[in-house]
Amino acid sequence: DVQVTLNSVLIDALKRGVPLVFSAEFEISKKRWYWFNERLLSQSRPLRLSFHSVTQQYRVSQSEQLLLMTANLDEALAATLNVRQWQVVLATGELSLQDLMQQIAKTPDAYEIRFRTRLDSAQLPKPLQLNALTNRDWNLSTEWVRPQLSLSGPGSAQ
Repeated sequence: DVQVTLNSVLIDALKRGVPLVFSAEFEISKKRWYWFNERLLSQSRPLRLSFHSVTQQYRVSQSEQLLLMTANLDEALAATLNVRQWQVVLATGELSLQDLMQQIAKTPDAYEIRFRTRLDSAQLPKPLQLNALTNRDWNLSTEWVRPQLSLSGPGSAQ
């Protein structure tokens, strides 16, 4: 899991009804000495954090499906950034994800696996998108990190 702290500008916007959409991004690349790394897999997952002023509850949702409702902002933010059970599926290609994970397990130095979470400023209301371009308070992103992966069945990894 990644750790992110919301600044006062984002907390204020959230409490005023502006939903914050975080994009979790996952990439697997094969390292090449002669050219840029070959990206084998790139997936992202949007998670929406919002505040319901009538109930004083924070809501975490994905694709219009409510995942959590809580009065605690830290708990809601932790749920938004939790990717432990993220199912990653290889959509196309000649190699299944399970085969790819087995290759990575055999030669881990030949691959780069990385993950980050960022605030998706393109999902903000239009007037705030302009503000996000010039104000660092709206640019929230973690560094790329190397997650620990585990196989959990045919064609998927966690």
